[in-house]
Amino acid sequence: MKLPYRYCALMLLALPVLFFTGCCSRKASLEEAGKAYQSGDFAKAAAIFAPAAEKGDPEAQVNMAFMYYCGMHVPKDHKKAAELYRLAADQNHANAQFSLGTMYENGEGVGRSLVEAYFWYSLAEKQNDKDAQRLRRELELKLSKDQVTEAKKRLSAWKPAK
Repeated sequence: MKLPYRYCALMLLALPVLFFTGCCSRKASLEEAGKAYQSGDFAKAAAIFAPAAEKGDPEAQVNMAFMYYCGMHVPKDHKKAAELYRLAADQNHANAQFSLGTMYENGEGVGRSLVEAYFWYSLAEKQNDKDAQRLRRELELKLSKDQVTEAKKRLSAWKPAK
């Protein structure tokens, strides 16, 4: 079926509007933040990532978490980093799950818990994170059978947040 000329012309006019007003602007602004971060302009990166993180964007949450973890243009705050990683991890972001596992394993910003670390590493491993797989296996050797069973029960019941 051939589309009418007016329909095609209207779509050509509408595409730039959609691009700049919503459908693609999130990706464009996060890319801009990523470029600013890569160039060392952490102030600009934080200014873009922070509002997106507050709105629930898991990629922005992970980036802000890392900035808080390292103290890049924001105060170094492991507790805030763990909170942001948790928000993204709950949305099934593998990098956030791995990072949160590391924080639990080392007791950074959260109470040290090898069972929690095992849980978060396991979730990241399900998404083919090889480092998470290795660390989860190492932890399994340190945990009791009951602790592993507890974590596996949580894993079978876990559902990502929306």
